[in-house]
Amino acid sequence: MKILSFETISNKKDLLTAFLRSRMAIVDETSDPEEALDLVKFYDYDAILLRLSESRLGDLELIRKLRLGRVRAPLIAIARSMSEAARLRVLQAGADDLIVDALSHEEIFMKVQNLIRRSRGFQENALRIGRVEINMNAKKIYANGKPVTLTKKEYQIAEILALRKGVVLSKEAILDHLYGGLDEPNPKIIDVFICKIRKKLQALGVEDFIETNWGRGYMAIDHRPDNQLQDHPTRSLAPQVSRVVA
Repeated sequence: MKILSFETISNKKDLLTAFLRSRMAIVDETSDPEEALDLVKFYDYDAILLRLSESRLGDLELIRKLRLGRVRAPLIAIARSMSEAARLRVLQAGADDLIVDALSHEEIFMKVQNLIRRSRGFQENALRIGRVEINMNAKKIYANGKPVTLTKKEYQIAEILALRKGVVLSKEAILDHLYGGLDEPNPKIIDVFICKIRKKLQALGVEDFIETNWGRGYMAIDHRPDNQLQDHPTRSLAPQVSRVVA
């Protein structure tokens, strides 16, 4: 997943960004409201984190501008402490959620991840697409109920496609999600990653998780009939799985 983190005042003792990256998230950071507004125009973020404090509620104007810009990514405000009046101001400005006085980075990560999953249309804990299931908490993938051994980059690609189910992602867009614009290899490396993911899934009987849109990129599609999706909305899919959105 790709996250934009905004904080006016940098706190070098705060290791949240490092923790998110350790959980395979790509995190862009900025302390400039105008840069934040520009970044959301060019990149498809899964979530936008706004690090707030009661003494800097002027940053709420950024939330209002993001809302006016119809940003799809959920806006999540994070604060160490905040009065009820200030909390109400944050929510009234348009934040989708407010995390105050979290006990750990893991708690913040879980709340952010759950909000991302629901914003992309997945109500269950796992992303399920056809016969593939992606457990975002454990960072593991199952095909027909059997674990698939993927590298870190292969897992990230599968998760990216699943969160954007039915949307074609170019190789350049996938590269940006994997490397965050830093030291990006040749886009053809994505073809190699996709080929390896397909072979590992095919070995477990899954042929249709990733589709190629020639000249444009790749996408994940759930080929199950609509009535099957409706009849089994909560069935566990260790043998069935994930989705993808954009």
